[in-house]
Amino acid sequence: MFIVGAICHAQQSESQSIQNNDNHFELNAQDTLQRLQFELYPNPLVGDLLSFISPRSEIKEIAILNILGEEIYKISTFNNQIQLPNLTRGIYIVKLKQANEIGLRRLVIP
Repeated sequence: MFIVGAICHAQQSESQSIQNNDNHFELNAQDTLQRLQFELYPNPLVGDLLSFISPRSEIKEIAILNILGEEIYKISTFNNQIQLPNLTRGIYIVKLKQANEIGLRRLVIP
């Protein structure tokens, strides 16, 4: 369901193209994504501010996906907090990309 595993194991010897629904990713021989370790809190989310702790200082590309993998929110920011729109109760996936690293975390909205 998630393309992160495929991206992390992209072969460096040739270009690859990965297709997932409407999202199209091109990887060149120079592109290799590494796993990003990050934390988010509070989780379950109380209120509408979500905070991030990441060892990297580059711009954060943050996407919130529903359990079907559909992107419902996206932002690029240097901040360590984002204000989320009204999300309905459920489980979401937070995807954070910084430089050549990408990570996923589960977010619960009670």
